[in-house]
Amino acid sequence: MEKRDTNAENFLAEMVAAEHFSGVAMVNRGGQVIHKRAYGPASEDQDNHVDGRFHVASIAKQFTAAAVMQLVEMGKVRLEGRINDYLPEAYRSERWDAVSVANLLAHSSGIPDYAVTRDYYAVVDGWAFDATIDGMIREAMARPLDFEPGSQFRYCNLGYTLLGKIIEAPSGLRYADYIRQALLDPLGMESSEVHDEGYIARPEDAAGLRWDYQLGCHIRDEVVSLPVTPADGGLVTTLDDFARWVAVYRFMEHPKLSSASVERMLTQAAPADTYRWPERNMRGQGFYGLGLMRSGDLIMHEGSIVGFRSFFLYSQDEDLLITVFSNNTNNDVFRIASGLFELYA
Repeated sequence: MEKRDTNAENFLAEMVAAEHFSGVAMVNRGGQVIHKRAYGPASEDQDNHVDGRFHVASIAKQFTAAAVMQLVEMGKVRLEGRINDYLPEAYRSERWDAVSVANLLAHSSGIPDYAVTRDYYAVVDGWAFDATIDGMIREAMARPLDFEPGSQFRYCNLGYTLLGKIIEAPSGLRYADYIRQALLDPLGMESSEVHDEGYIARPEDAAGLRWDYQLGCHIRDEVVSLPVTPADGGLVTTLDDFARWVAVYRFMEHPKLSSASVERMLTQAAPADTYRWPERNMRGQGFYGLGLMRSGDLIMHEGSIVGFRSFFLYSQDEDLLITVFSNNTNNDVFRIASGLFELYA
């Protein structure tokens, strides 16, 4: 159900005029919705609505991190354990002997990220699955590390692709099935899933768009950009479902994850090198935990894939959640999310 607050509505109307914002936005304080509205087209023949499902890209990384922490609690994985001890044998590399699971989670592994394009890619609408993922991993196995593990922070999507393989090995489940059973279902996130080979779009799913300045309208986004794999950016969710997830940080608990593990996800895990997000030092030095960006009491992350942009901000001190899911790649979702945050913080 939509809910309208004048301050948020006026600001978002400005974003529609300035950026042709298309998507959904929610302001939530203390578990109560202040503003929840949809804007712009979901596709060529329907408008976005507040219950629509959006691909949220790298916001999914915190779910991969939580899944790894579950395996740690079960004694199947150690954070400081070497990834070669947990990866399928086909994906173990001598170059990675010093890389730990924690390094992958914190983007401090030194493993080179996958490329935008390669001859072996079989990418459809930006999505990379089994054969392409196999090629991505094998290419990285043959390349030297960019730096000594743990010495730097450098964002690496492939690290989370590898974590997906680590999750699958001991669980015996495909990554998408594990996430659904272990993380989504216990919270009642019934409208959420991971986009993998078995994904079938629903009528309520927003299509990935961009604004065409020559035509003066939103069109399907077919611009070639960095592909995405299920474990580094495959979550499809709604505003309400995602709010159920953020409540994990509000109460510091999940039905299948301990408070200590949630706290570990929120703790700085890599050198405080914020070159990737220089404007994210909203409440002090920004840093990366496990699958999450931090600044003071703020918990946040962004997402960017073909057709979609996303950003969420949650203040633990003020119990204030700002969520912006966009299906227009021209939108500056940090500008939109931080602008909303300034109105209510």
